[in-house]
Amino acid sequence: LALFALSLLALTACASGGARPVETVPVSAESPAAASPANRPAVELDRPDPPDHTAAMDLATESNPLVLHEVEGEATFYADYFDGRRTASGTIFRQNQMTAAHREFPFGTVVRVTNLRNDRSVTVRITDRGPFGERAKARNRIIDLSRRAADALGFIRAGWTPVRVEVLEWGEGR
Repeated sequence: LALFALSLLALTACASGGARPVETVPVSAESPAAASPANRPAVELDRPDPPDHTAAMDLATESNPLVLHEVEGEATFYADYFDGRRTASGTIFRQNQMTAAHREFPFGTVVRVTNLRNDRSVTVRITDRGPFGERAKARNRIIDLSRRAADALGFIRAGWTPVRVEVLEWGEGR
């Protein structure tokens, strides 16, 4: 009943259009409620720490609070050969979808990729691993995009471009 009343109160506050401050009740360390996951800070439960990017420059920004992590490097795009094949996450890769591969970001992570040559941006989901190989590491290639995403960024003809990759939402995958 108390939970229902709180839910109704929250809905009423939302419906009235006004944001109201939330009153918090301190919980003592000895209390059994203190050990409850619901009483831990949300930051601990939300997302894992960003991976350590030794090959890419870490540009974590304070100017945009919606960006959780930011790196710069080069982007390439998948060859047509991979269309219809299974990705590392288990999904089927399609060139016409807005997806990408990253060596470390968890599957399901949503990133905004910005072409630093023309300032165009796309939002893609990480569904695969890559780019791999010595050449990719030497050139600081940090992301492989689907053809649709690469076309939207305007680098199909060049085959690669310098990009900024901004994590907007951490995925749940490994």
